Amino acid sequence: MAEHSVPADGTANGEVPDAERARLATAWAAAHYFVTIGRKEWLFCAGVSAPEVERQVMADRYLFITGWNPPPGEASRADNDTAQARLEARVQALGLALHPALGCDNRGGMVEYGCLVLDATLAQADALAREFGQGGTLWWNAGEPVRLRMMWPRPAGADADPHTDWVG
Repeated sequence: MAEHSVPADGTANGEVPDAERARLATAWAAAHYFVTIGRKEWLFCAGVSAPEVERQVMADRYLFITGWNPPPGEASRADNDTAQARLEARVQALGLALHPALGCDNRGGMVEYGCLVLDATLAQADALAREFGQGGTLWWNAGEPVRLRMMWPRPAGADADPHTDWVG
């Protein structure tokens, strides 16, 4: 869930305006995420536990992260695939297991490919998000609801979602 380019509205240095941060958090909290294990896809969403996923791949902690930079037109499919391959290589270099995953809006559009990483610590998850320029990830402990982690400070006007962490 990468940072988006910013229209020419006076925002400097590629910063994402507060209104866009709030909009993205709402969209990502409502999105559907799927991990591919074997030949099946398993659904998980922010704000609810994911026992089906946890039964398929047992771990203490789970991280959904992508190397993609949507929306379409900001990065080519080839560039996104290259970024995702770099992310997966980095995860493997950390000694962490991963499974292919994707996120899409709750209407089945706007797909971002990523991976479900097993047993990344919260510090590792946030470091990977920053290293790969992601505006948000999903992270949770086994048996607990999935949390959306926004890598920005909480902007004014953002929903007070109890399962969204604004980590700045």
